[in-house]
Amino acid sequence: MNKKILFLVLLPIFAWVACSEVTVENPIVIKAGIAKKGQVPDDVEKLFQLGDTLVYQFEVISPDGFEKIEFSSFAGVGVNQKAPVVLSKVENLSGTTWILVDTIENIQEDVRYSVYVQDLNRQYKSMKINAYLDVSRYLSTTLYDGLTNGTSKTFINVESGRTFYIANTIGDPAGIDFGFTYMENKSNVLAALVSFDAYWYTGNYATVANDLNQPVTFRKSPSANVSSSTWIKSKVKNANDLKVLFDSAVPYSSVLPLLPDEKAAVNLKARDVVAFKTADGRYGLLQVISVDTKSGSPANTQKITFAMVVEKKLQ
Repeated sequence: MNKKILFLVLLPIFAWVACSEVTVENPIVIKAGIAKKGQVPDDVEKLFQLGDTLVYQFEVISPDGFEKIEFSSFAGVGVNQKAPVVLSKVENLSGTTWILVDTIENIQEDVRYSVYVQDLNRQYKSMKINAYLDVSRYLSTTLYDGLTNGTSKTFINVESGRTFYIANTIGDPAGIDFGFTYMENKSNVLAALVSFDAYWYTGNYATVANDLNQPVTFRKSPSANVSSSTWIKSKVKNANDLKVLFDSAVPYSSVLPLLPDEKAAVNLKARDVVAFKTADGRYGLLQVISVDTKSGSPANTQKITFAMVVEKKLQ
């Protein structure tokens, strides 16, 4: 009787062992790194400055040989990433080690390099390296202050440079930095960029929970009304330039009680330059390209277009 009970207890255990898959550790090893020229490529993700020369490397060890290796590049990283370009593809490679060392001359944009490896047993592995510029540049961004019902107002996330309608912001208010408003009846405000946490002061979207929204500080740059509409592109070369320009800027004239101090850049016109700082400490600079008031238009959709450079931070 006891033997029968023992058999019944052990039977499910044997069945479970028999049905379980045996996990085989992937033997492929990939080592990679990137660094400024003259330094050791010791990490897979780094910040660099515009114009730097970089060196990167991949070393792949595959004890079971190589069926295929694909090496690709991606212009842009994250939400701004473009479609990959396959730079090389090799098949039935002899040996067990593959090494690539190369240089990026005069970096001008974020770039990713990726290697995909498949061995003769159809096991595979991939790895990527990311080279980020320490600033992101968006040379033409437009925000709208739309119809009276607010259906076409837009807001911006400076990290990605993307713009959103109010419906997009409610689910992730912390992902929005500021919006645009045009107040025809407020001569000391008119075209204004307003921190999203203070946007309800404009009379729009008072139901948005302002304590969840990102605060942005705005200051008037002493370089305001610069003569060239492309000044911002040549002026800002790296993140330190942005901090220096912010520290030398001055607060906008207070428009209390309408807007709190430094939560809005007001009465903006073409070629004005605005310095700002986000809640997570990113410094930025924008230059107004144009302000379209559309006064008297049936659509009455005002808009502002600007160029922007913002500091990038690794997560």
